[in-house]
Amino acid sequence: MSLGKLLLPLLLMVGLITGCSSSEYRDRNTDYHKAKAVNNDLPASYPDQDVMPFAKANRSLGQARDTVPRPEPLRVMDEGKDLVVERTDDEGAWLLVMRSPSEVWTSLRAFGESRDLPLLTASPRRGELTLAADIASGLPAQRISLRQGVRRGTSEIRLHSYEAEQSLPWNDYDRSRLKSMAEFLTSSLSESSTSVSLQAQSLQDSQLVRLIDRDDRQVLVLQLKYERAWAELVNLLDDKFTDDWQKLEDLNRSEGRLYVRYVPESKRPTGFFARLFSPGPKADEHHYQLLLSEHHQELDLILESAPGQAAPEEVELELLTWLERQLR
Repeated sequence: MSLGKLLLPLLLMVGLITGCSSSEYRDRNTDYHKAKAVNNDLPASYPDQDVMPFAKANRSLGQARDTVPRPEPLRVMDEGKDLVVERTDDEGAWLLVMRSPSEVWTSLRAFGESRDLPLLTASPRRGELTLAADIASGLPAQRISLRQGVRRGTSEIRLHSYEAEQSLPWNDYDRSRLKSMAEFLTSSLSESSTSVSLQAQSLQDSQLVRLIDRDDRQVLVLQLKYERAWAELVNLLDDKFTDDWQKLEDLNRSEGRLYVRYVPESKRPTGFFARLFSPGPKADEHHYQLLLSEHHQELDLILESAPGQAAPEEVELELLTWLERQLR
């Protein structure tokens, strides 16, 4: 083999090596041998800074601090009680239904469609039905309104006759129609399978009752008319406060005061024998007043030991939290 043929591959290899060494990418594998220590001074305020700050949560003291609350049932009313209850106030009679608005709406619409009079409007989002006037009998049109009840899982239904978009005073015609509506709803909602209106679910999104902190006090805020809130509180306490530990003792409607005896759970004996042999709190102890008053177009409910005197924090938090759970 000639010398030229032997030198040609050698020259090609030298060329490739030379080309690689002239690349713009420098080999930095040994740079750490030349590295020098550098001191970067931190700001003087560094020790006082929070590296990962969290926004402060604006939560109510009424929420549990150390334990996770138990989930509440969808229906909080006693199933043994009447499904539809008639109540009265200054505006006339109305119906309290132990079902949510989304459950009641379909039955309420079926009631409207079952009447001899035409159904003029039916809006599940507004919770409103209107029945046409009976021209032959000279009876006015009627408007039926559905809304969320004060307690979660309940509904309120009101019915009024109207002319020229103005509600008329409560009359016998309204009373007769309300009675037939109550009978219809009781029968319809008692069935094991009832449909639910997704559009009417918007009626139960409002929070009518909430517990807040204000000026280091617990305040139960109610977005209700005064008469409606007063009646609901009286009915609740009259029904639940019936033993030695909690009792509704007196009322003063003109001042908005409900006089109660409430023994906090920490003061109650536990266990059968403890309850049997413990003398319990004295009769003149644990007497409080629930005061309902208007505040910025809402109603405030606070707990006092005496007029103008705040109740102990433990009792205030425990009782108002219980009321909030019962009413929402």
